[in-house]
Amino acid sequence: MLEISTAQAESEKIPAGVKSIYPPILLLIVVGILIYWTYDYGETARRLPLLISTGLFVLIVLDLLARIPGKVGRLIGLALGAGFQNREMKHNPHWRSEIVQALWVVFCVTGIALIGILPTIPIFIFLYMVIQGKQKIVFSLLIAGLVVFVVGLVFEIFLEYDLYRGMLLDPDGFG
Repeated sequence: MLEISTAQAESEKIPAGVKSIYPPILLLIVVGILIYWTYDYGETARRLPLLISTGLFVLIVLDLLARIPGKVGRLIGLALGAGFQNREMKHNPHWRSEIVQALWVVFCVTGIALIGILPTIPIFIFLYMVIQGKQKIVFSLLIAGLVVFVVGLVFEIFLEYDLYRGMLLDPDGFG
């Protein structure tokens, strides 16, 4: 009985914004647009973005269902550990820090759109680690270089999959 009252007390501390259904609905719309957008690419070029977008869509639907009160939400919460009683982030960040994180994502997506995946990965990782993570420059360079090496090796060499080159670096760029 003590566990139930403790769990209820913990769930009352969880802000409504954390349990809100609106973030997953917004994400479903964004991912739905991405899935639709991938069909503008050729059959080969759309495989990876479609795979990622579809996987995200399924995960977001599960998250949305877990947030809806009732048997289904509780079942998903129990089966997938999607409850809010054991949150990874115990504090509630200020809205400004949330905007900063969103701007990092915008920066990364813009970089990929303009100069491509391979050049953007090390730039994004390095800057994020140094500015946001307060890591040492040498360590950040090492990690950024290692990640771009592995991504280039796996996709470009082993899988022979040409990663997106960006509008500025691709011959068909803005075409």
